[in-house]
Amino acid sequence: MDRNPEEADVLAVGFLARLPRETALRLVAEAIRINVPTGSTVYRDRESPRLLVLVRGLLRVYLASPDGRQVTIRYVRPGAMVGLALVVGGPAPYSIEAMTGSLLLALRADTLRALLATDPTVARACAEELVGQVHEYLEDIAEQAFLNVRERLARQLLLMATRPAPGADPVVRATQQELADAIGSVREVVTRHLRELHEEGLIEVSRHEIVVRDPLGLAAASRDGDGRPAEPGDVSPE
Repeated sequence: MDRNPEEADVLAVGFLARLPRETALRLVAEAIRINVPTGSTVYRDRESPRLLVLVRGLLRVYLASPDGRQVTIRYVRPGAMVGLALVVGGPAPYSIEAMTGSLLLALRADTLRALLATDPTVARACAEELVGQVHEYLEDIAEQAFLNVRERLARQLLLMATRPAPGADPVVRATQQELADAIGSVREVVTRHLRELHEEGLIEVSRHEIVVRDPLGLAAASRDGDGRPAEPGDVSPE
C-alpha cells in the first residue's frame, strides 16, 4: 500500500515507531483518514473511545467545568497519539479540539485491543505511551500550580507557536478567549498581559494571529523573568 510522506513520518516517531513494523503497518493500513477543519471537536466528553494518530495539524485536549470554563491539559502534535487511555479504560471526561486544520488517522480500537491481549511488545508500547502522557499531565499541573498568569500565558504561546514557513517567526493562531481557556484564566486578564508582552517587543498581536518576535525573551517571561520557576509564594491570581 502506498503512503504519502506525512503518513510515512508518523511511522517513524512516537507510539507507532515503538511497535513492531508489521504491526504498525497493519494499524495504518486499516485506519480511516479524517480531515478536520480548525475548531472542530474531534472527541467530546464521555463519547465512545476513539484512537487517533495526528498526521498534520495541532490538537488540544481539555477539561471543561459545569459552568463552561476550560483548561488545556495537553497539546497533540504530528506523530503523537490520542485516545489510548480511552481504549484501555473507556470514556473519559475530556474533549479534543482541532486548533488548526488537521489530518488524522483513526486506528481500529478493536484491532489494538486484540493485540494488547496477545502481543507483549504491543502491551509494552502502550504502557510506555500512557506513562509518557501521565508525565506530561503532571508537568502541566505543576505549571498551572506554580506559575502566575503572565508566566502561564508566555509558556502557552511557546507551546502553541508553529512556523508557517522555514525561517519565519513562530505564529500562534488562537483567540484571546482560547488562550484564557487554555491557562485557566479570563479573557480580560489575558488581553492585559498580551498588551504588556507586545509593548516589551516579545510578540505582535493582530486580529487573527499572534507572532512571536522574541522566543528567547518569551521563554524568560515564562520563568519568572530570571530563568527560575515561580515559587508558590510568587503566584498571584493575575
